[in-house]
Amino acid sequence: MAEKTKKTPEKIRYTDDQRRLIDRHIGEHFGLIGTFFENTDEDRIKLEINVIPASRKNPYVTLITTGAGAHVMKSAGRRGGKLENRAEFVLYMPPNWSPESDDDDAIWAVRLLDLIANFAAEDKTWLSWGHTIDYGESFVEQTGFRGIMLLMADAGEESWHCKLSDKEKVTFYQVIPLFEHELKFAVKIGVPILAERMNNDIRNAADSDRKPYVPENFEDILDTVEEHSVKIEKKELDIPEINGANHISAFLRWMIDHDMINEEFLDYFDDEFSQIEDGSLDVRDFLMSSLDGELNKELFIDEGKAFSGYYYDFYGGDDYPCYPSDVDSMALDYFGEERYNCDEFQDEAYLFVPYGDEYYERMSAYIDKAYERFNS
Repeated sequence: MAEKTKKTPEKIRYTDDQRRLIDRHIGEHFGLIGTFFENTDEDRIKLEINVIPASRKNPYVTLITTGAGAHVMKSAGRRGGKLENRAEFVLYMPPNWSPESDDDDAIWAVRLLDLIANFAAEDKTWLSWGHTIDYGESFVEQTGFRGIMLLMADAGEESWHCKLSDKEKVTFYQVIPLFEHELKFAVKIGVPILAERMNNDIRNAADSDRKPYVPENFEDILDTVEEHSVKIEKKELDIPEINGANHISAFLRWMIDHDMINEEFLDYFDDEFSQIEDGSLDVRDFLMSSLDGELNKELFIDEGKAFSGYYYDFYGGDDYPCYPSDVDSMALDYFGEERYNCDEFQDEAYLFVPYGDEYYERMSAYIDKAYERFNS
């Protein structure tokens, strides 16, 4: 019996016309190529990794593949529908990155693009927006990056696709290197949420000295005021930004009223908790000034940690009670369906419900029900 060997990617290349279209697309949307690396390994796909120098318009060095999109990716288990099945990959590097360097600290970016392009060329492999790859360990020890996710190239919507024919196009994806806890966040919480947290810092993603996009202890953080108040600012909603703290404060107040705060925090914030209990301190002010607008499981005793993890979960599924969903349900009940869906609220009706004792009583009814189910 013949020995079974791993099939290497086929040496598929763009036609001359396709290559001209790709080159023109890169020049128009990403910049003029200064130099390039070429893969001549017979066991890997034919690939060039182009280097576009930093400029005043784009102060990052742009690395972009040419050749990966000659291969048509096949999606296992998917039938029908249109798939974006040709891809090239873009990686922005800090302005001091040099293609002349053969140092591992610098050349890792080229190796990474080669690795991704060859992975995309394997049989029954399909890469697209939002896909993540976990390499199991740092793919370059000095950086701490362990995996990547793919987003649309950060060069404007017109840069996303290069049309090869009426039926064929190549999609340009940006490679975002991720630290281990960022990769976990992308998988557990979602790529769209992580992408939103990156804001306008997307081209800085490959700088290993950058600030992480999520804290390492993100799994203990239940919610932050910033995630909600930023909606008020971005959508220019006619309400104070403190309304982003409303539902978080209601949950915190319920936990305080039900003796779920651990002893360490009770002692440390003794005066503040006394003022909350006698009504002289708004829980929202305490949340903002003493907790930096962050609701963390570490505030709670073990039962509180378990309950909050069970209930305060954006992604728990339809079979479990979900506090964020209950916040929306309360807003729907408060305003009624027509007002809840009005243009003024811009799909953020929960931020418009007035905060006060009635708000807390309404939310407490939902929390009580969830707590009862938690204990059943």
